Amino acid sequence: MRFSIAYALFRRDLLEALRDRRTLALLVGVPMLLYPLLLVGSALMAGAANQKLQEQPLKLAVWGPAPASLLEELGKAERVEWVERREAIPEAPAREALTLMEERKVQAVLALKTVPVEGAGENLGLELYFDTGRPGSGVARKRLDKVLDGVKLHAVRGRFEQAGLSPELAEPLQVKETDFRSMGMWLAWGLPYLLLCALVMSGFYPAIDVTAGEKERGTLQTLLCAPVRPLEVVLGKYGVVSLFTLGGALVNLGAMGLAIVGIAGGAVGRVHVSVGVLGAVFAALVPLSLLVSALLVAVGVMARSFKEGQNYLTPLLLGVMVAAHAAMVPGLELTPALATVPLVNVALLLRELLTAKVSAGIFGVVFTSTLAWAVVGLLFAARVFESEQVLLSGEKPWRDVFGRKVRRGDHFSPGSALLYFAVVLVASLFAGVLLWKRLPMWGVLAVSQVGIFLAVAVLWVKRSGADMREVFSLRLPTRRGVLAVLLLVPGMLGLQGVLSRVLGAVSPPGTEEFMRLMELLMKESARWPLALALAVVALAPAVCEEAAFRGVMLSGLSRTGSRTVAVVGSALTFGLLHIHPVHVLIAAVVGLVLGYATLGTRSLLAGVVLHFVNNATSVLLSRMETQPAWTQSWQVALALCVPGVVALWLLRGEATGSAPEQAVPMPLPNAS
Repeated sequence: MRFSIAYALFRRDLLEALRDRRTLALLVGVPMLLYPLLLVGSALMAGAANQKLQEQPLKLAVWGPAPASLLEELGKAERVEWVERREAIPEAPAREALTLMEERKVQAVLALKTVPVEGAGENLGLELYFDTGRPGSGVARKRLDKVLDGVKLHAVRGRFEQAGLSPELAEPLQVKETDFRSMGMWLAWGLPYLLLCALVMSGFYPAIDVTAGEKERGTLQTLLCAPVRPLEVVLGKYGVVSLFTLGGALVNLGAMGLAIVGIAGGAVGRVHVSVGVLGAVFAALVPLSLLVSALLVAVGVMARSFKEGQNYLTPLLLGVMVAAHAAMVPGLELTPALATVPLVNVALLLRELLTAKVSAGIFGVVFTSTLAWAVVGLLFAARVFESEQVLLSGEKPWRDVFGRKVRRGDHFSPGSALLYFAVVLVASLFAGVLLWKRLPMWGVLAVSQVGIFLAVAVLWVKRSGADMREVFSLRLPTRRGVLAVLLLVPGMLGLQGVLSRVLGAVSPPGTEEFMRLMELLMKESARWPLALALAVVALAPAVCEEAAFRGVMLSGLSRTGSRTVAVVGSALTFGLLHIHPVHVLIAAVVGLVLGYATLGTRSLLAGVVLHFVNNATSVLLSRMETQPAWTQSWQVALALCVPGVVALWLLRGEATGSAPEQAVPMPLPNAS
């Protein structure tokens, strides 16, 4: 793929989209007006409505013998409008009470009857009918509760006095209520819904314009006559739509933050907004924007005209609205299982971010799982753009998209590698959720490593028709490569020491949680026999994860023709596998070294050895009562890095040297 061509197409589509002033007005103007009006208007309306309900007289119906004391207390405490008085309770009081409330004649109904007490007079039985779905009826119930509590207390005091006891005994429990009135909950429930809808709407019309709009204008057909590849076209259009969705998310967050900080001082009830919260919310919206953009482009290009594009994309908007409604469901919590469900997970995460302190671990699960779904969405969009039936408005585009493609020879590609990453990431998350309570920790780790990373990697490469030996670099390194790996062993230990020292000095958010989780894992592994701990924590990841990331991912991304893309891409995906943001950062840095060593030596054995040494060192150190002093020293860590730097220099020379029997990764002739 030629990134320069994709960038040129991106610039062309962006300029076309920016010429539409209505889109810009929708992107910027609406959010700047929406949130202040929402915050001020809803608060004023809610306050005015509640005040009005409190000032209105109670519309009541009373059935049955009502004692004079009750009516007197009601008359003293509240303004009451007696809509109906009956001396007897009807045969079906609930049905008749509901009828009166549906006709809006009453707000509540009291059904009274005397209940004789053996040898002590009688009590008053009371049934209260109300409907909390109606604001007036709910307020009436609260007002009646206060009056009835007063009547009950007055009656008990009287009986105590008749019995010669102190009236104070009638109140054994002194209750003092303080209502904080968490008015911000409605805002926390509604804002995620608004943000998700705004995000989709920001890319809605640009997606139609660069896909169906181009078809209608006939410019897409002209573009396809040029020497460009479908993937370059889809990347240019995907970039434009992603820019609009991310821009829409950013503008909406900025407007929301300005409104809440400027009007309410940064807090409305339970909703607290700060720069950190807004940054976390935007970070959560980034992978969702990529997913939504991919779907908008993939579905939009199916349409043959702008009007048809609106019809096709409207169900997608409705689907997002339904999923976003999850944030409004009381009691629905963000569990590890829901954290893997696209759209719903982000909606719940936004609600948690606005109202509470979300753990970095659950944030990482939502971020990485949504990113995996975004990769799947982008690959789906790329597949759609490969269909001539779709691009040229054929008769059966869906059959062409979802039909089986006839491919010849090796079709292992960068897209195939990215799809593999999305599959194993989602599968590992689901496996963790399903197996966590069914197997011991070592069993979960073993099944995940062998059953997901290694088995799926082998099947994936075999199905693609690629050479297993070439993809997994199944060859021994040269003598120079062996020397480099031996020098990298202390270098890896030094790198771990430097990362640990930097982490302690900078202490990014989530560091304490990450350290606590690692400590729990190491303590758990310390209870296992040493051989089992080394096998599960060191050997299995060294073999299985290296096959996945320095095998499938590194080889697949190498077919872009860029060694940098291969090493950085495999390192980033390796980091994202570790979910927790702090662990993602550390694993990505380690992945850079592992990828460079594997590519430089052209042998997977280099990555396996270094990965094993790295994990085995942690296992052995966790079994020591006190940590060695050298593990806490900056000087020792930097000194250990020196042979690692020499090793990287050796690998550079090895990588640039000739290796006629080992093919340097090259892009496929038909790679797109």
